[in-house]
Amino acid sequence: MVMEPLKVEEREKLQRLLAEMNDGQAVVELLRQQASALAGSLSELNMTVGALKSLKELQPSADILVPLGSDTFIPAKLISAERVLVGLGADVMVERTVEEAIKFLEARIAEVEKAIEQTRTELKKVEERIEAIKPEAEKLLLRAREATGK
Repeated sequence: MVMEPLKVEEREKLQRLLAEMNDGQAVVELLRQQASALAGSLSELNMTVGALKSLKELQPSADILVPLGSDTFIPAKLISAERVLVGLGADVMVERTVEEAIKFLEARIAEVEKAIEQTRTELKKVEERIEAIKPEAEKLLLRAREATGK
């Protein structure tokens, strides 16, 4: 049994639904990348706070390893554990006490955690929308295929 072809309105609706699903998938991918980047930032911030808390316990002239990047370090002697330089962004740094630096970084942690939660909420909304329109798109697509015998 060959079904009659989709009406113009149904074809247009199918095209809109498929376009919305494709756009939604692109948004989902971007949100997942954003969530991953935010999770990386959160991990780095937490490690930095941990390092600062450990730094408070070190004595001046303690031997330390200073990271240069790519798992490469240089041995050094700690001159003082009283003050640190904290990046504010745009290559601007400010000198702070260790306690001030920890509070500053903990505020950043809270901001990143909030951004992660907002990203997850948005991701869930987009995924739910895709799932909501999927059955109707599949139904129309199946009818179109049956009508053309493919």
